[in-house]
Amino acid sequence: MAYLFAAHLTRYGPEAAYPVPDLAAARSYCARIARSHYENFTVVSALLPRRLVPHFYPVCAFCRWADDLGDETGGGQRALDLLAWWRRELLLCYEGSARHPVLVALRPTIERFAIPPQPFLDLIVAFEQDQRVHGYASFDDLLHYCKHSANPVGRLVLYL
Repeated sequence: MAYLFAAHLTRYGPEAAYPVPDLAAARSYCARIARSHYENFTVVSALLPRRLVPHFYPVCAFCRWADDLGDETGGGQRALDLLAWWRRELLLCYEGSARHPVLVALRPTIERFAIPPQPFLDLIVAFEQDQRVHGYASFDDLLHYCKHSANPVGRLVLYL
């Protein structure tokens, strides 16, 4: 199954009306995203202990959605608005009011591994930065970007 983000955004985006999925459906949705996108690191899931795979998929799906909200929506203010919506959805998840399938699936993982919101929020900051910054003048500037992009992904995997 090819991953076409526009279809996912139409179905589960901020303007969509959909019922809150049960946990099994939400986990299935995340697994499909994690296994079908060309940028995902499927080899990592093959190297993970089997008991962690169901937790890895929603983390991966969260990252995929955040990245695609920035990269696959035309950029600029539209992407920034969608990333702000994604941040609000994440915070609702931490409050126990997850509605989006990715966040419904992510909630038990957050609880099980005591994952704080900061790594997820840092990723959103990086994707917002992608909309505003298109080059880095120094290595320190690039490292600051990595603090919000690559580093949180590593921290999330370490929590698992």
